[in-house]
Amino acid sequence: MKNDDSYASRRQFLRTLAASGAIAVSDLAWLEAPYLSPRKAHAATTVRFEFYINEPARYAVVQSLVDRFNKSQSDVEVKVEFVPQTQAHQKLITAINAKNPPDCCQMWDQWLGEFVGLDALEDLTERVKGWKFYPSTTPTAWQALTVKGGIFALPLSITTEAIYFRPDRVKEYGLRMPDENWTWDDFLALAKGMTKPEKNQYGFGMRGAGKWAVPYATAFMYGNGAQVLKDGKVVINSPEAVSALEWYIDLFRRWKVTPPSVPTDGFRQIVQGFSRGITNMYFHNSGSVEEQKKAIGAERFATVPMPIGPAKKRSAFYFCETLVMFKASKNKEGVWKFLTYMMEDEQHYQFTKVAGNLPTRPSLSGQPPFNEAPYSGFVKSFPFAIVSPYLTYAGWGGKLESEGMPLLQQALLGQISPKECLDKWADVLTKNMV
Repeated sequence: MKNDDSYASRRQFLRTLAASGAIAVSDLAWLEAPYLSPRKAHAATTVRFEFYINEPARYAVVQSLVDRFNKSQSDVEVKVEFVPQTQAHQKLITAINAKNPPDCCQMWDQWLGEFVGLDALEDLTERVKGWKFYPSTTPTAWQALTVKGGIFALPLSITTEAIYFRPDRVKEYGLRMPDENWTWDDFLALAKGMTKPEKNQYGFGMRGAGKWAVPYATAFMYGNGAQVLKDGKVVINSPEAVSALEWYIDLFRRWKVTPPSVPTDGFRQIVQGFSRGITNMYFHNSGSVEEQKKAIGAERFATVPMPIGPAKKRSAFYFCETLVMFKASKNKEGVWKFLTYMMEDEQHYQFTKVAGNLPTRPSLSGQPPFNEAPYSGFVKSFPFAIVSPYLTYAGWGGKLESEGMPLLQQALLGQISPKECLDKWADVLTKNMV
């Protein structure tokens, strides 16, 4: 009876999400299929799985995938726990220190180096190279997941960054529509033209909080010829980088084309600011495409690659959402069975379609909705996108939020200069090249 009640509750949750537009009605039948009949077999062993983005749609698809897996097995059962993203990092550190981590979890690639450095993750190299999808997975994914010569994760999804913008507002204010060859000057002109404080409208939603605040600023710096590393030395405080960061911070301090809340705006604020019509552009990965389609409609927004900077360059960073196995797991065969199940074509496609990130195999990324207009900015960014330079050293991942973000916030608030910000950041990176 308990399972029946649980299944009924999950089906009702899915139908509520479909009615609200959080998930597509066309996906409803697939998502609720595991709950149409009770599970007949009972697992002999348990796998603890933690997932760190508990948005309703992701919760629904992951829970459905876990239940599908459990119904297909007689010797292993997965217990999933959804942990708020803001708590995930510290929760994992605490669990590792207590020698009680989960068996496996979803993890951002920027965390991999840190947790490999803690000797907490299982090296999956041998398993991965014998896996049937290893040859057909985009090589960039394996590059992002390789630390100290070993592969420590499976790529649950991959994406890069682009600029989201509102074509209707561009037309309304008689401005030039951005295209894939636009420049920093074009970007600033568009941001100024779409800033209407009297209407509570701003040209650009900038991120000042969270672990991605520094990489987003860095991606703009690369357009001025900046680099994080050169010839084995940290050079993120080069004159080119300082000049670029001055320009970037001026968007907030001088030109005021961003909301006043920028220093504390994280992922949720920049995404919702756009969907609520407060901002007319923002920089993000493809993970919010599906959310914007549901919030404002696919016809009311578009994506375009990063503008070209003064150095006639531009860059965007690839990143992967990953699946990892912990060294402390006592059921590694069960974990591997579950992780590879999640990466089968049907499961991988359904997860990425709901999440809005891209599949890691071209045979899937060429299918709808990934080959449709809202994703074009990301697809056009692939030729110049690179793996985040902050993945180079294991010791850097945990510093982005703990030390890099506060420095950027101080620069935004005028408490330190852009040069002081980057000098201090370069010092942090240099001390943690391990």
